[in-house]
Amino acid sequence: MNGGSGGSGASGSSIASVGLQTYATLLKAQGTATADTYQADRLETAAQYGQLQATQTGAQMTRNLNTTLGNIDAVRAAANTDPNSPTGAAFRDNQEALGTEQKDIKVDSLNAQALQDQNDAAYYRKASSDALLSGDISAAAGVASAVAKLPVMGA
Repeated sequence: MNGGSGGSGASGSSIASVGLQTYATLLKAQGTATADTYQADRLETAAQYGQLQATQTGAQMTRNLNTTLGNIDAVRAAANTDPNSPTGAAFRDNQEALGTEQKDIKVDSLNAQALQDQNDAAYYRKASSDALLSGDISAAAGVASAVAKLPVMGA
């Protein structure tokens, strides 16, 4: 009689152990998912800030370019140069092209970084979901393995 109850106690201990392992597996998966979600949130915020910064930079650089072109026009007018002079027009056009190119490079760079942050955030959201699924599968596999090792009743 005593040997039978000892086996029952060991079986109870095994079930408790499986339960704790399952719980630990689920907690680990939840922790990983939470960390990934946090990182995704940070990256989405960075992407939003990057887009705002690109817009503000573009606007500021456009104002600066307009000021530069206005100054060129004012200097040429003060010097009594012909406003239709091909040399003056070429100089002004060159300055406008340089300013536009600099603005485009800066804004495109900021937008590219914002897009990368958005893509990274999507990756972390997917990783979070995968971590939860992996935890569920691992927990179920642990329970199934323990059940398979249980002695068959009546055998």
